[in-house]
Amino acid sequence: MQIRKGTADDLPEIRAISERTIELGCLVEDLDETTSIHARSVIELAVDAFSASVQSDNHSVYVAARDDNLLGYVIAIHDAPEIRWIVVDPAAQGTGAGKALMIAALDALAERGVRSNVRLTVPAANERAKAFYRKFGFMVTGPINDQKVPMIEMQRAA
Repeated sequence: MQIRKGTADDLPEIRAISERTIELGCLVEDLDETTSIHARSVIELAVDAFSASVQSDNHSVYVAARDDNLLGYVIAIHDAPEIRWIVVDPAAQGTGAGKALMIAALDALAERGVRSNVRLTVPAANERAKAFYRKFGFMVTGPINDQKVPMIEMQRAA
């Protein structure tokens, strides 16, 4: 597996990965039309964020690839500091791609002097993601109440 900087050329695969992953990640037990519409809007947000971030000096964007196929991506915002998106294709989950992407993002922030107070958000019901983030020192800091799908914020103390 290779971790490299993301580029605008990656956008078609980023959209496909986002569609496969976000639709699963936004699911709740009783999927209704509102939640389904929300998942589609989140996919557009993810693709737009990737497109804008690869052109920004305030963002670090990395993709994980194997044999020229993208497995996932991460966007870190330097001045926030925040992990805005970390998305791994469901078929690549459990392969170490997410771990490698998170390390790349945290290293990019550390290179800019940011080692603590890094934030991220995650669907409240996504226990697997929360456990993953805890391995990197993120702890739940509270709910985010203005979202269609219940979300929580997590923060890394060190």
